[in-house]
Amino acid sequence: MNKALIIGVTVLSFGLAGCTSNSSTSSKGSSTSSTATTKLTHKQMVDIYNSTANAEADVWSKLTDSIKNNDNEMSDAVNSADTVLTKNEATLKQHKSEDGVSNMSKLVQYSHTSIDDYIGQLKLDKKGNSLISKEALLSQKIRKQFNISTPTKLNTAIKSAAKAINAMPGVSGKTIRTTNYTVTITSTETTPHFEGGTDLIVYYTFKNTSKNKNIEPTESLIEGAHFTQESKTSINDLDLGNPSKDSDEWDSLEKAASQKVKPGAEVKCMGSYELDNTEYPVKIQATDPDNNDAKLGTITLELPNS
Repeated sequence: MNKALIIGVTVLSFGLAGCTSNSSTSSKGSSTSSTATTKLTHKQMVDIYNSTANAEADVWSKLTDSIKNNDNEMSDAVNSADTVLTKNEATLKQHKSEDGVSNMSKLVQYSHTSIDDYIGQLKLDKKGNSLISKEALLSQKIRKQFNISTPTKLNTAIKSAAKAINAMPGVSGKTIRTTNYTVTITSTETTPHFEGGTDLIVYYTFKNTSKNKNIEPTESLIEGAHFTQESKTSINDLDLGNPSKDSDEWDSLEKAASQKVKPGAEVKCMGSYELDNTEYPVKIQATDPDNNDAKLGTITLELPNS
């Protein structure tokens, strides 16, 4: 799975919990076919809505499974959804002048595009998120018009997918998630280097998210976090720091960073890096040491008091 395509998803909330009627009106199964000479009934419109929501829910559920199994096996779920949505689109096209059909047609189209171009292709970028948001707003409007109950199956599937995506390796804010651990930078400060110049002190939490590996935080940062800093003429790799002063707190945090952390445990740590200058921010290029050094993203650390 090309995990980098999914990292950074921020929407993934279909917003379907609000604006719903208290009615329990619903229907199971696919939409009922109708001829152009017979107006679509309320039940048929509800069928189309529910079958669309359920088809999309199945794809979201498969996305969750795909992430957990680290594969791209989305085709069966997408093909099944395509069959349902294509049928719904054809039915609605025969009744395009009827009340509510225009919005329902647009909803089915949004769902179809989301599945084919984004969810099924593992490309949940800003455009995909925007389309999902539009679908959610239109869904609320349609449910209110036709007194349709909340599509619980779809809501649950999206929440599960969001949880799985948020647990994937990547960079979010000042947090680095790899296959086996998570590092969150909590604060920074500067202090004199013992040979002159300045060190950057980085405070962070380290959580071992692996199932059966004991992991050392300092070693993990060295392997998976590349600290650099620009100057007026170049981009410089930063060496580990060596502050001229010391404290009991630093000793404790450095000791925690140099010891093996058990699976599921989280510790507070500290590291130091020798700055090239005090004018430019520090950038961290994060990679995943346990996944062929896959690129995860970049964190920018503005220097304190800069």
